[in-house]
Amino acid sequence: MNRRDWIRAAALLAAAGTARAQEQWSFPAGSSPQLVDRMVRLAQLRDGDVVVDLGSFDGRIVLASVRSHPKVRGWGVDIEEDLVRQANETARAEGLAGRAQFFHRNAFDVDLREVSVINMWLFRSLTQLLRPKILAEARPGTRVIVNGALIDNRNMMGAWQPDVVDRGASGTEPPILLWIVPARVDGAWSWELAAGGARHGYELLVNQQFQRFEGFARAGIRRENLEEPVLRGDQISFGFSLTLPGLGATRHQFRGRVEGDHIRGTAVLTAPESKPVEMAWHAQRGDPARWFRPTGTQIK
Repeated sequence: MNRRDWIRAAALLAAAGTARAQEQWSFPAGSSPQLVDRMVRLAQLRDGDVVVDLGSFDGRIVLASVRSHPKVRGWGVDIEEDLVRQANETARAEGLAGRAQFFHRNAFDVDLREVSVINMWLFRSLTQLLRPKILAEARPGTRVIVNGALIDNRNMMGAWQPDVVDRGASGTEPPILLWIVPARVDGAWSWELAAGGARHGYELLVNQQFQRFEGFARAGIRRENLEEPVLRGDQISFGFSLTLPGLGATRHQFRGRVEGDHIRGTAVLTAPESKPVEMAWHAQRGDPARWFRPTGTQIK
């Protein structure tokens, strides 16, 4: 059933009678100007952003985005050819055709690798079906913004929960939901750090579920759980306290950027009764078997 069929069904149900029917089936013809404005503001657009709208209707979200920032461009797709034509006509009439274009295309057939903001206002089932494509194609840090003013907006991305739920200034307005596409950090990582006149090798196992992760660090025969793990797009941070030979129980703090199979950033080590020491940190995906190598019984 396409968008116009939904609108027609909503009208028939409303005519038949109940407030419950209207609540469950109402599908207004496009996001309201107020909701569009909130979606654009939540995106926090910046120079060079490429905005896409999957199901762009008359182009209002992409057009509002490029109007709001002179160094933003965007495009939209819709399965309704006359709506695509209307959106392109509006872009030309406003002198925005160089930065805003619209295509008669299925959302599942577009390339999301170069976009930085993805907008959607679709039913939950379709939003969930697009989730694998978004996570597979979109770059870490891509903002995904969904207008939640539809029937049953709970779990719009299934198990992938939003990073931000915006309910407007009053706190009671229809929700606008924001997800940040996370980097893939699950698996094994390894690195070395120089401290106390020696080099120490580290191994890390990470279990990830979307933007949330947990991990287990090892240096020599010592192991610890990660503390305060945070992943936002391609930015990662975590810490742990772990005993190093010659230094004792040492606090470790890590912050860096995930670049495929590498993480580059800084580590701060604080040994007992010592000042924090900051150094460059470079972790690489490694062999998980290293974390499981024998430990022995000489732990003191």
